[in-house]
Amino acid sequence: MLYAEEKERENRFKLALRMGVPIFLLAGITVAGVLFQYFDTIPIQFFVIWIGVFAVMIYYLFYLIYQGFNERITDSITHTFNREYLIPLFKREIKRAPYTVILISIDNLHDINTRFGTKNGDRILFEVARRIGEYFEDRQMQKIPIGHFKGGDFFVGLRGDSNEYKTMMELICIKFENYSIDDIEVNISGAITDTTFSKNLDQLIDQLFDQQNEKRTVQYLIEENVPIKPDEIETSVINAVKNNSFVIRYQNVISGDETRIVDLSVKLKGENGKLIHQKNYIPVISRLGLLREFDTAIVEAIVNECCSIENNLLFSLNISPSTLRQQHFLNAMQVLFKNNEVAQHRIMFILSEREYYYRTDRFNTFIQAYRNMGILIALDNLGSYHSTMLYLKELTVDVIRIDTHFGKNITNKGYQGILRGLLVSIKFLGLKSWIRMIENEEAYDVASSLGIDYIQGNYLGKIAPLEEILKKEDSEIR
Repeated sequence: MLYAEEKERENRFKLALRMGVPIFLLAGITVAGVLFQYFDTIPIQFFVIWIGVFAVMIYYLFYLIYQGFNERITDSITHTFNREYLIPLFKREIKRAPYTVILISIDNLHDINTRFGTKNGDRILFEVARRIGEYFEDRQMQKIPIGHFKGGDFFVGLRGDSNEYKTMMELICIKFENYSIDDIEVNISGAITDTTFSKNLDQLIDQLFDQQNEKRTVQYLIEENVPIKPDEIETSVINAVKNNSFVIRYQNVISGDETRIVDLSVKLKGENGKLIHQKNYIPVISRLGLLREFDTAIVEAIVNECCSIENNLLFSLNISPSTLRQQHFLNAMQVLFKNNEVAQHRIMFILSEREYYYRTDRFNTFIQAYRNMGILIALDNLGSYHSTMLYLKELTVDVIRIDTHFGKNITNKGYQGILRGLLVSIKFLGLKSWIRMIENEEAYDVASSLGIDYIQGNYLGKIAPLEEILKKEDSEIR
């Protein structure tokens, strides 16, 4: 038993004693009075019955107190429903009729706790929950279940189709724009789904968090994807990973006038040939614990591709940082690159991580092991995630890829000013710079004038099979 559990049990026992003492005294005084007055005439059965009643009373008192602790339905900080009560409630509602679930998140709760302290963080949670409740009450919507799920995430359940509430959810987010409590800025975002997507609550919750991640991370979608039901996608992802069933496309990355890097885009092949985009399969792979297996399969495929062509192109691919930090993956890569020496210095792992991994000394040891076997390492999203900036100070890598916002807005003077500062830091550290999302000639001219080492975007080449990129290179050389 944990120490906290022991203290909790001790605390409950003391509370039961404090609550029971008045009752026990009252019962004792009453019985004592009866005994003094009628002691000679009281039958022995009375004493037996009284002791039994007293024991039952003690047991029942302790039982009520313990059950009161176990059956708490509200969260002590936000005063909304806790997760243990909310989940069964939603499941019952989903069985009855169409149901909508809204996710409302405080995106910067971690920063608030860090900068202003956890007491202020708790106060922000309470205030946001209260004002969400007031929002619905102002619209004459009574008894709306609002629950604190985790961190800064709240769930709201509403009967009916999500189309009835999409505008309302957007208005909630607009209402909280530029919102602050006692000069503490609070950033709110929302997502919505309903039982037309799935009647499985776990899948609805995953869908809501996926929506939130999409909104927080700008993703570059190459083509529209055929929607796949959540029940189908899990089976399709498992089969695709197990059978190495994926489609790999490339986009050329220019240095000077030549293609130096081909950057990978990977989609999984689902049932009936449906392609599953990264934004759909990565959450499933992570949840099922298949991330290392998937990353290993992709690297093996690229090493084989690399060894099959007579070209000095560098192949770049995103690898999960958690995979990179696993000894099993490192061992597999050492064997793979030892057996395929041609691939050495022709593969680049790109890592991006939203949350900072504090054991950077251990992380750096792994990174240097990959670099020693001839794998280049690139840090992604510089200028977006604070973790990338921290890693830039503490990890020894080869290339820095700048966040896509700068590529999209490179002609903007404000973005150019920040970009120049980032490039000075990159060059001072002796690293190569890389920018994406260069979509027209003006943007390309600006990127070239800034001295960026690697430039990527649709203006310089669309995503295509490797054969097409190689043919284009051959024709340009001729």
